[in-house]
Amino acid sequence: MILVAALLCALLLVIAGLHTYWGLGGLWPAKSAAELARTVVGDGRTRMPAPWSCFTVAALLVLVALWPWLLLRHPVSQLVIAVGVVFAAVFLIRGLAGYSPRWRRRHWAEPFAARDKRLYSPLCMLLATGFMVLLSREM
Repeated sequence: MILVAALLCALLLVIAGLHTYWGLGGLWPAKSAAELARTVVGDGRTRMPAPWSCFTVAALLVLVALWPWLLLRHPVSQLVIAVGVVFAAVFLIRGLAGYSPRWRRRHWAEPFAARDKRLYSPLCMLLATGFMVLLSREM
């Protein structure tokens, strides 16, 4: 279970780091702000969201990244379990949403649409699975 917690934490911290980088004006994996918006947002916009929103997402991801370690403590409180269930559900819903027609209509721009099917949505479902594995110890 420590390995699952470490992998969840590492993945979430990498994603948080990317959001921080974008909030600071970084462009990777693109060459321009418009290309970056098409790559990571995919809703047709030509500019990235405001830096504060990138930093907010990054901060939330850091908090979520710390949660797996709370699930490994003994005894685990009902609040920690409940919040872990919420995190698992959010990642699962986001992952599944990536394959829905409604999501596709809203996030149609390439290369986001293709990457979402191949990378972003499966990654969200993998994160949900990791939380569910940790939570399964407590239920």
